[in-house]
Amino acid sequence: MKAEADGAALDARDHDYLRRVVPHFLAWKDGAPFLYWFGPQPRICLFDYESVRQVLWNKSGHFTKTDTHPTILAMLGKGLVLVEGTDWVRHRRVANPAFAMDKLKMMTTTMVSCAERLIRECEELAATNKSGEVEVEFSRHFQELTAEVISRTAFGSSYKEGKEVFRTQKQLLALAMATLLNLQLPGFKYLPTKNNRLKWMLEKKMRTTLMAIIQPRLASKGSGFGDDLLGLMLEACFMTEQGEKRDELALTMDEIIDECKTFFFAGHETTSHLLTWAVFLLSLHPEWQERLREEVLRECGKANPTADMLSKLKEMTMVLLETLRLYGPVLTMLRKPISDIRLGSLSIPKGTGIMIPIPILHRDK
Repeated sequence: MKAEADGAALDARDHDYLRRVVPHFLAWKDGAPFLYWFGPQPRICLFDYESVRQVLWNKSGHFTKTDTHPTILAMLGKGLVLVEGTDWVRHRRVANPAFAMDKLKMMTTTMVSCAERLIRECEELAATNKSGEVEVEFSRHFQELTAEVISRTAFGSSYKEGKEVFRTQKQLLALAMATLLNLQLPGFKYLPTKNNRLKWMLEKKMRTTLMAIIQPRLASKGSGFGDDLLGLMLEACFMTEQGEKRDELALTMDEIIDECKTFFFAGHETTSHLLTWAVFLLSLHPEWQERLREEVLRECGKANPTADMLSKLKEMTMVLLETLRLYGPVLTMLRKPISDIRLGSLSIPKGTGIMIPIPILHRDK
């Protein structure tokens, strides 16, 4: 089935890539949930919106996140994406102020300057060709753009300082994909195999790189840690109440490093994919290029956009949301019940994986 799907050619305007990526899900899907095995673990795939809502809108704690592959955990860190319960609340309260509306508005200037640099690079590239046209690999350019934005806005560092983190995360991601289907035997992750030694080396390298970004902040403790994401996390780590024990919101240094991994990866990888697919879709629909160009000129004129201007770009928002629907950065979400539970007409045993296929739900008419 997979070999047959790999040989199928998709038209550029055919956005139903699922028959290439997950043909088995489409074959098994018959409007009802189905059970399949992922190695030794049974999983149930849900297609019912009400059941999905009950799983994700989970305030009672009956459904938890599934165990993460060790290499993905090393790449992503046990930050907001992976922690849950009281730890999630603690991490979220520390990170929230960094993304308050007034802080986001202040970031706009930095984002615009990073985008201007990219535009200049593309213009200079086009100028090297007599026709003024040149082939550009936007995926790579957008990865560099979003990496620089998250480095400067959240961590006060340049892309040059943060690129080692991104490079190491990409190596860990490649290692995770290569070993994703390997059977995880108890204690195997402690054996000095070739892959484990590579993972340990990359983990150590990433920690060293992140500490090099954090260390200057620690040295300037007397003048404050800064008001970006890194500064707020360091403040939560070292703040004490009149010399007594730390506040309950305090983060340890290991937790700060994990959050740095999470925001470095999630903060640029997902956004660069969104921008790349948005440009792809606009290339297929030049009439929408013209509509967006007119909207930007109407709301922003020829000046650089501000946060207030961006909030008025309604059609731009529509295009980005439709891009996320068609080409979202995440294929699935996984949960598991902490006890035997009934979900609609299903009786799900404790620990059974629950798989939510996001792109299939997004294409359900």
